[in-house]
Amino acid sequence: MKVLLTTHVFLPHYSSGTEILTLHTARELQRLGHEVEICTGFPSPTDLTESERFDSYVYEGIPVHRFLTDMAPGGAQSNVVETEYNNLVFGDWFRSYLKRFAPDIVHFFHLKFLSASSIDVCHELGIPMAMTPTDFWLICPNNQLRLPDNSLCKGPDADGVNCLRHAVSNSQSSHVARIFNWLPRKAVSAMIRGADRGLLPGARFSPMVRALYRRPGFLRERMNKLGKVIVPTRLMQEMLISNGLDSGKVVFSRFGIRPARQEPHFPDKDGKLRIGFIGGLAEHKGAHLLIKAVRTQPSTAPIELKIYGRSDLNPPYFDRLQKTAGTDQRIHFCGTFPNEDIGKIFSELDVLVVPSVWYENTPLVIYSAQAAGCPVIASNLGGMAEVIENGRNGLLFEAGNVQGLATAIERLAQDRTLLQSLAANAVSPKTIAAYVIELVLLYNGLLKDTRSKE
Repeated sequence: MKVLLTTHVFLPHYSSGTEILTLHTARELQRLGHEVEICTGFPSPTDLTESERFDSYVYEGIPVHRFLTDMAPGGAQSNVVETEYNNLVFGDWFRSYLKRFAPDIVHFFHLKFLSASSIDVCHELGIPMAMTPTDFWLICPNNQLRLPDNSLCKGPDADGVNCLRHAVSNSQSSHVARIFNWLPRKAVSAMIRGADRGLLPGARFSPMVRALYRRPGFLRERMNKLGKVIVPTRLMQEMLISNGLDSGKVVFSRFGIRPARQEPHFPDKDGKLRIGFIGGLAEHKGAHLLIKAVRTQPSTAPIELKIYGRSDLNPPYFDRLQKTAGTDQRIHFCGTFPNEDIGKIFSELDVLVVPSVWYENTPLVIYSAQAAGCPVIASNLGGMAEVIENGRNGLLFEAGNVQGLATAIERLAQDRTLLQSLAANAVSPKTIAAYVIELVLLYNGLLKDTRSKE
């Protein structure tokens, strides 16, 4: 069959978990004889005309079509908040592209930078759709369900107050945000209702407030147009259903990974506990907490920390990490590595730490660690805690608790028998081949349902 996969960004410029999952799914579908193309977004820092917003390239034999967005409204739209979730410029292009490619199935892995206008277009053309949400974009415009004070969120309030407070905190000065957050909830709710009903025509902010307030309802309606929603964690299933997804559309399937070439693992010759962090260098991923935890250990403690991640995507945060590390010679910033080298990377680590301060959706790196027999120390949250069982194949600590993380590190540094036991109990994850077989069966079911309605 002809399959279109979508993701928010893609290789070679971006190579985090969603991008790797999309790539490996595409490769496996190709190996099975299916024709696959990928549609992706790309955040462009420059002003673009509509004709400059689309380009195409081939990545490792896979045709890739890209929407370059400068996060500014285009075409007939003037509301940048609305275009984040309903971009009509992209929708118009996507319609013409689908008519050319004529896929049998469209499988969305992410829609940020593309928007849910793509769901409307597929529905209009009668193309079966599935979606694997890899984060919480369908519920939260910030993807993470994490508020400015780092507290976790269950989704938009019915009156939209929590989303508007969050938006103001992110976009306005600290002084303005402080005043706005001081306003009584009833006053903010009344402001939102007024903006939604057009009762504040002179207020410059009114269209953006209205668009933000309408986002949850718009996306709730769109996600219920999907044929199936493939959730990789019970947490994601619970969150989507509690925010309006029809439970009958849910299919549970954990991610699959491409087995890496396994390298022999040997303890460090000097007896150090080799700790690894592999992932995005952004605050919600928690690398700063790990550095702080390492620095609480005595300088004589037999530990070493290797941090793998791109330094250029968030320079202010990377500077913060370097300042936090100071002159500690045990902490090394190692940059990135090709995904195919992940087996070698794990052969030189004794434990992986995933200190995220948001729910996560089971980072693929946890599965890769388990496949390599590497124990994991992770925040006791969401998808991470669904895979790592405390004291069996890893250790869990309270999210954001530096001392709790430091205690877990110290425990493994001092008890190598426990480390060996955790490694021996690593749970082999699903392979990408098995994962894609599940997808193909699901695709065939969606196609059968569609044809039976014709």
